[in-house]
Amino acid sequence: MVDYETQINQMPIPYYSGTTHSSSKKKTAGIMIAGGLIGMNAYYLPVKKDVFIQRAFDITKAEADNKIITLRNIAKEIEQNKLSTQSKMILQEMGLPQDIVAITNKCIEIDRKVSDPTEVKNLKNSFDMNFSTYKKKISTMDNNCAEAFKAIKRNKFRWGVGIGSAIGLALGLLASRD
Repeated sequence: MVDYETQINQMPIPYYSGTTHSSSKKKTAGIMIAGGLIGMNAYYLPVKKDVFIQRAFDITKAEADNKIITLRNIAKEIEQNKLSTQSKMILQEMGLPQDIVAITNKCIEIDRKVSDPTEVKNLKNSFDMNFSTYKKKISTMDNNCAEAFKAIKRNKFRWGVGIGSAIGLALGLLASRD
């Protein structure tokens, strides 16, 4: 007969060091979070003029494209004689009559402002000339410029957190090696 109790008591007890696998994971996670927090400071890096000009133009173009789509939908409503109150308000805000020809002309005008090379150049020159004023006095910005600054800063923040976390993870893994 085998005495299991005696065999269990005779087994050597493994020696555990103070650092276990879970504390190593905690240390790695902590260093990664610290790196991410440090990387968040990328939000405060200065905005470059070229990046601002391009982002402001992209936002202006997207806004123009949205207006064109809205006006096309309103034109379809007029064709079907089902013009909604919201569409009437949009037309009134833009100073347009409930006429398909007027709406088409407005769409062409809006598209020309963001696709005609001379208009685009003038728009970008305007962003360029006002960049230093915008940086000093945020209140002088229009909505597109303010959105461009916010988008650039948000992007820097995300990249900073990502890169900081990656560096923190790498350092954490190096620190946790035996």
